Amino acid sequence: MYFVDRTAVVLKPTANFLAWLKQTDENMPDLTLEQIRSNCSVFLVPQFDEPEAVVSYFDERYQTIFEAEISSWDIPRSQWPADMGLKAFWEYFEVEIHDMVFDMEEAGLNITPVFDNMM
Repeated sequence: MYFVDRTAVVLKPTANFLAWLKQTDENMPDLTLEQIRSNCSVFLVPQFDEPEAVVSYFDERYQTIFEAEISSWDIPRSQWPADMGLKAFWEYFEVEIHDMVFDMEEAGLNITPVFDNMM
């Protein structure tokens, strides 16, 4: 087991995100907040001493993260939220911060750009 010099941040959708998601498609399954929060995106960010620093880090990158999260649901751009500003981001998501990150494997990590695979 190896300590990883990163902070893990779980990005969890809120009820506002679920409300938006449900209105995008009348054939959308009847999802619950619990269901969409059960398998969330996890971001490895630099280590920070304070949770507020993690939030600031996300503030600086919210647009890219917001677009990645929305596009992962395969929703046409024409149905994306009209407001994708910083305030809207924090209304749609909350973070859970974990500063103890361990790697259980000796094998190296494969790093693949996100947007090359999603868009």
